[in-house]
Amino acid sequence: MTWSSTAATVRQPSTPTARTRWWRSLRFRTAVSMTVLATTLVVAAGAVFAHTAIDDATEQLRQQALTQLDETIATQAFGGALPPRATDDPTVLPRPLRDAVARGRTATYDDGTWMWAAREQASGLIATRVDNEALRDQWGNLQRTFVLAAALAAVLAAVGSWVAAGRLTRRLRRAARAVDDTVAGRTAVEVRGDDEVAALSRGLADTAAALARSLDHERAISAEVAHDMRTPVTALVGAAELLPDGPDAERVRRIAARLRQLLDDLLDLSRAAHEAGAVRAVPADLVATVDHVLDAEGLRGRVRFLPGPSTRALVDAEHLGRALANLVANAERHGAQPVVVEVDGTTVAVRDAGPGFPDEVLRDGPRRFGALGSHGGSGIGLAIVLQHLAAFGAVLRLENTGAGARAVVELRAAGR
Repeated sequence: MTWSSTAATVRQPSTPTARTRWWRSLRFRTAVSMTVLATTLVVAAGAVFAHTAIDDATEQLRQQALTQLDETIATQAFGGALPPRATDDPTVLPRPLRDAVARGRTATYDDGTWMWAAREQASGLIATRVDNEALRDQWGNLQRTFVLAAALAAVLAAVGSWVAAGRLTRRLRRAARAVDDTVAGRTAVEVRGDDEVAALSRGLADTAAALARSLDHERAISAEVAHDMRTPVTALVGAAELLPDGPDAERVRRIAARLRQLLDDLLDLSRAAHEAGAVRAVPADLVATVDHVLDAEGLRGRVRFLPGPSTRALVDAEHLGRALANLVANAERHGAQPVVVEVDGTTVAVRDAGPGFPDEVLRDGPRRFGALGSHGGSGIGLAIVLQHLAAFGAVLRLENTGAGARAVVELRAAGR
């Protein structure tokens, strides 16, 4: 099925992302740039050198033709016969040479095969020619030399820049992993060195550590507030049930139930964040895993399951189950029936027939305490989904299909 939709891909800061395609990597682009630069420099230097060398060789050939012309004129003056490469017939001369000689001066002309020299005298025109095969050979040798030099320079530049850029990008990837590990609560790799890359890496690691401390503080406050409020809110819900039936009593019951659900969501979010660092995804058949999860989470009777082509993916069944449970609850709360769970390859999608996600959610992603536009709700359910998916490296993509909302969980294929 083809979906015409507006979509947004949402990633957690600590979510491992797919490896960059090699032709889009900084390493490849650096190698290409250095190869082009080295080849351009060699070709430019070769062009300058070849131009100078060919000009010098052409000038020598011209002087040789003029010398041969003087010897021919001297031989003729003493009554000698014209040598084979000399002529007094103007019709055999190249037209540019005839035009130049007609103005009464000594002229030379290279027609690509011969270097001509001619002079107009009282007795008539005398011309001679010298074979420029040596010049052609020299030009061919220069071309072959500089083609080989350009190819060698391109190979050396590509290999050298690939190796050098690889060392740099490895250090940058190590710094990125250190940031991810710090934010996720794992032990970060120590950054060594005293150059600019090391300084940048340490700065990023320090910033990530400060961010992690801030996030931990936020989670602790949220968990403490939710835990401390749970008892009075439970009492409030119980008291609301004792109210006499009526519109006002029903409204109080809905508000109390919503408040209790919000506290449960806050505790679930804090618990998911606390457990994220210890999660280990394992290879598993995705269709079988989702089928098991629907039973384990009590979702079988609430959704329609469409198992499509499956493959083995890296999955943490517990966190995937909690994520799907929240996506289904979100679809039921803000969408409309039917709610469908689909598996296709390494993706699991939850879609409904409601009005779709608000534009601000597609644009900015879910916020923990932001309202879901005109559809109401706190948005914390999607934040919980993100936390559970980030625990084992999955990615959430939100989109509107034109017939409802669709949340797609993209998992990593086993073996990647």
